[in-house]
Amino acid sequence: MKKINYWKPASLTKKIPGEYFGENLAKKIRFEELCPIWADRLNSGLSEEERVMLAHDSKHCIVGEAWNFSGRYAGYYVAPLIPIVGCWKCVTIGRQFGRKSRTRDIQRIDLEPIIEDFMAHWTEKHAKRK
Repeated sequence: MKKINYWKPASLTKKIPGEYFGENLAKKIRFEELCPIWADRLNSGLSEEERVMLAHDSKHCIVGEAWNFSGRYAGYYVAPLIPIVGCWKCVTIGRQFGRKSRTRDIQRIDLEPIIEDFMAHWTEKHAKRK
């Protein structure tokens, strides 16, 4: 049997990231858009209370803000639920923020590598949620 080749417009045959074939549909989001409250806090400097919150309160930390201040990413604080409703990578990144924030004079520049890792992960795995 003879194969029929249908004509396709050139615009559909070119793979342009983010436009066709479902590639890169997740919009690159900035930290200030995802976590505006913590972005402002980090830019203006952290108080002692905010530093303690970042270190010990997963619901109200940077990763918690990205998840709309819910405990969902941490499996609602029940470890077996994390793979079902949450995200282990977000938990790990939250712990990295917590460990780093235990130093006294923390500034945004100290957290920048973790923020970049978190934003790359968020864009890849969770950007469609927010």
